[in-house]
Amino acid sequence: MKFTPLEIRQISFGKSFRGYSTSEVNAFIEDLSDDLDALVKENANYKDRLEKQARTITELEKAEGAMTETLVMAQKAMENVKVNAQKEAELIIRQAEVRAEEITASAMKRESQLSAEIMSLQRRKATFVEQIRSLIQGLSREMQWSSEAQTEEPTHFPQEAENRQE
Repeated sequence: MKFTPLEIRQISFGKSFRGYSTSEVNAFIEDLSDDLDALVKENANYKDRLEKQARTITELEKAEGAMTETLVMAQKAMENVKVNAQKEAELIIRQAEVRAEEITASAMKRESQLSAEIMSLQRRKATFVEQIRSLIQGLSREMQWSSEAQTEEPTHFPQEAENRQE
């Protein structure tokens, strides 16, 4: 059976001739009532604190859940960023490889053109050198013939000599 401090204060006992001292019993009941009142208030305080802590725990659990969700979303976002960055890097590499192949092909084509030009110029040079040699040889032969012809032929032309003196 549970008693409240008020119920304890209102208890009355029957009187007897050789019973307990009424003042001592009343003092004990008053002390007991005060102690019980303090315990009830302390218990109520504990219940309030317990409820507050339970609410705090609930709020913290909700916050923890939200933080966990946020963390999971952040990890997923980070993974997406990483995957996208990797895809972008692969695309850049592929584009660079294609560009490098284009540049290499262009350089090879240009090299082929330059080689063909060099060969053409070398052939033209050889042709010119041969033509110059032929020309020099022809002129040399002509000079030789001319000099041979001058030494063999008299240079007497009477009319020409007279015309020159006048």
